[in-house]
Parts: sequence; structure tokens; C-alpha cells
Amino acid sequence: MIKIQDVRKKYSTGGKSFFALDGVSLEIEEGEFVAITGKSGSGKSTLLNMIGTLDRVTSGSIFVEGKNIAKLSGKKVAEYRNKTVGFVFQSFYLEPSYSVYENVELPLVLAGRTGKQNRKRVEDALAEVGLTKKIKEKARNLSGGEQQRVAIARAIVNDPSYILADEPCGNLDTANSENIMRILAALHESGKTIIMVTHDPEDAQKADRIVTMSDGKIISDVTQKRDDASA
Repeated sequence: MIKIQDVRKKYSTGGKSFFALDGVSLEIEEGEFVAITGKSGSGKSTLLNMIGTLDRVTSGSIFVEGKNIAKLSGKKVAEYRNKTVGFVFQSFYLEPSYSVYENVELPLVLAGRTGKQNRKRVEDALAEVGLTKKIKEKARNLSGGEQQRVAIARAIVNDPSYILADEPCGNLDTANSENIMRILAALHESGKTIIMVTHDPEDAQKADRIVTMSDGKIISDVTQKRDDASA
């Protein structure tokens, strides 16, 4: 599970200081699908970055599976990012000149893995997002929706426990957004913990739980009731 305790993140700009996160405490259980929402500047992406160790807390603690990741450094941070969490960003961040295969394999290479096992892992990840036939295609030749699916395959290729998705549908049209949300829902059903930042109320409704932020604080935390008979 993830346990966030009284986390603050202070930034200084133009001689002034402000808290992007101001005393945030939150617990996320294994297997949950949590949407973090709020207006621009509310602190939602900052919080996700803290969980992913892409930024450092000013004060407070973040425990993931019992380890305080706020105190990790060097190789331990790299290992955590590579094995425990998978990242999906609004802007995809693919290598445009690499093939789909090479983009998805990249986390495995960074982890020092090579050989036939990589091939199977990449093929399995691409099968989950429905892009097996694009394995040799250059990333720059793909549509936006396809690029985001490659990014999801890359995020899951190392079989992480947690998927951190920051506005995964922000650059996509309605049809592609719905496809991405179906893929995230399927990953959740398979046992992944999904933490998704979104400004879209419809996307947030797909989650089990909606955490709303404003001015660096959590202002509501609602677990949605599901009617299993109609699901």
C-alpha cells in the first residue's frame, strides 16, 4: 500500500514562496483505481510526482510497501522507478526514431535485461494494448492514440505494482480517450494499482475512488459505489 503522511512541497519563485502541497495525507490500498482531480495548480500532478520520486518532498513521508521513498537516493531511486512504478504521461515521451519494440523494451534494457525474455515481455505488453502488429513501426509514424498505448506497454513491461498516469487522455480525442480508459480499467482488473491524475470528470468516474485537491490540499476523498449487477 501507499501511505502519504503530512507531505509538503515548497517552491520559491520571484522572491516568493508557496506550497504546492500543504500537509497532504492519503492512503491508497493495493489494487485500487484512484483518480486525483482538481483545477490547474491544485497540486495533483505534484503529488503524483512525489509518489513516483520525480520530485522530492520538502517535509513529510511517503511509504510504499513499507519503505519511505522520500528518503531514497541514487541507485535505490532508479530501481524503484524501474521496478515498482510504471509511468504514463500526457505527452507520451517516446523516442520517435525508435521502433515500437525498442521503446517498450527500454525499461528492460535500463534494468540490465537482455535476450529472448525481453522479446516475450515486450510482445505480451503490446498484446495487452492491442498493438502487436505495430511492433516494427517507428514511433513517429503512429497516431496519438497509438503512441499512448505504446507508452502504457512501456509502463507495464517490467510488471510494476503501481501505474502512475498523469493526464493520460489529455492529448487525445474522445474515441482514443475511451480506448485508453478501457486499457487502464483492464489493467486494474488484472490487479494493478492505478493512480491517475485527470481534469476530466468523465474519466475520473471510471475510477473506484476520486480524490479532489485544491490549493495543495485534499478537499474530498470519495469512494464510488459500484453496482456489480450492471457493471
